[in-house]
Amino acid sequence: MLGCNTQVQRNREHLVLYLLLLFGYDSLPPLPDLSKISLPEPVLWIQPAERGLLINGYAGQFYGGDLDLDLNTLRARGQFTRNNEWDSTDIGSAQVTAAVTLPRLWLKPNLNAQLLRRRDDYTQITPGLGFAIFTSPVVAAGMFDYSHWIINNETSSEATGEISFIFDRITYFPSMIVRGIYTGRKLKPSLFAQLHISGFHLEFGSPIRTGFPSPILNITYSDLWIEATAGVQTGVKHNTLGEYFKPELPIRYRIDIPAETIRVVVDLGITLNIRNQSFTVGGTYKEWLYRLNIGEDYEISPTRDIKETNLKMCARNNLCFGRIDVRNALHVQYNTNDSAITFLPDIGIIDTFELGVGSLELSADFRYLSQRSGTGKSLPRHYIINTKAGLRLHFLKLYFTVHNITDEKSQVYDDYFYTGRQYAGGLEIKHPL
Repeated sequence: MLGCNTQVQRNREHLVLYLLLLFGYDSLPPLPDLSKISLPEPVLWIQPAERGLLINGYAGQFYGGDLDLDLNTLRARGQFTRNNEWDSTDIGSAQVTAAVTLPRLWLKPNLNAQLLRRRDDYTQITPGLGFAIFTSPVVAAGMFDYSHWIINNETSSEATGEISFIFDRITYFPSMIVRGIYTGRKLKPSLFAQLHISGFHLEFGSPIRTGFPSPILNITYSDLWIEATAGVQTGVKHNTLGEYFKPELPIRYRIDIPAETIRVVVDLGITLNIRNQSFTVGGTYKEWLYRLNIGEDYEISPTRDIKETNLKMCARNNLCFGRIDVRNALHVQYNTNDSAITFLPDIGIIDTFELGVGSLELSADFRYLSQRSGTGKSLPRHYIINTKAGLRLHFLKLYFTVHNITDEKSQVYDDYFYTGRQYAGGLEIKHPL
């Protein structure tokens, strides 16, 4: 018994000696100075939301203004312009969006409105709701909106919706998507499935209750540098006025927008992204049984048996040299068809150029349209150049803009001609909050 106590006493002495050595001698290497370490920035970087206020107003031979208030979880935007590029036109829009985050629930209520006054008066008011519900093993996400239209004191409505069921805990299990359009007092649903494997994304689906199959197949491959897409579609294509509405054209709209019937559509495209530069080429072949076209008095009506091919190229460049910032976006499209499609040119070119040198900001946009068919006659080719020069002083920017600097007065649509050169000046206030 005495021998056991002696052994225990020795063990205690050894333990005390070991602890004294441990605390008296730092065997760990010195900690690095973290302030001198630079970690590589990830390729995909999520920028924090910026709170800010933007107010812009301009006046002259045309006038208008913009408002953009961003408070992270609440954003309000508005825009109004009155111009006379080829006809006196009032265009306005407004949007209010909020974000509500709750445990396992995310909501995004929104309210949109737009106004167009030209030959006819159009007003659209659209409340909507986006949402996501997080459960295990499925995430449900979707959006719904209801559009109330007032067209020359006549009212109509339509609605769209989508809900997705994402099985994030089950490997290689497809997501299910239900989409629907309510127009003409009829619900027109569609069912789709999506499968994501590494960089490949597959979507397959069809409208429901169309009388015959209308399959749609889309395949996408994407990584940091390249995105390739391919798609095939056939069958009935339902349209809403909200999707078809183009304020820049003198179209006279009515609800319901007729459906279109596709024999086959094949779409191919590829995009290369290298730093701040991107290059896109693509093409689409469309064979229509019924295609919407613009007829007499600018009314929308279906046209039978049309084949068309659309080829496009887009290049975006962003270069920075010290205090010099250069941005350019070029879009070129070539169209061919076996029947006259109203206002569709053989060649269309749009180029937007921006140059910033310190406080000086210059920009110009160029639009070219080749000869094309009108509602009753052939329209000549034309090009339009708009320029803008501004001086930014902290959060203020003074600018002067010239529309149609070449004083083009050719015919743009049937019985509509460009007004000519126009001038305006403005002030922009942009301030973080």
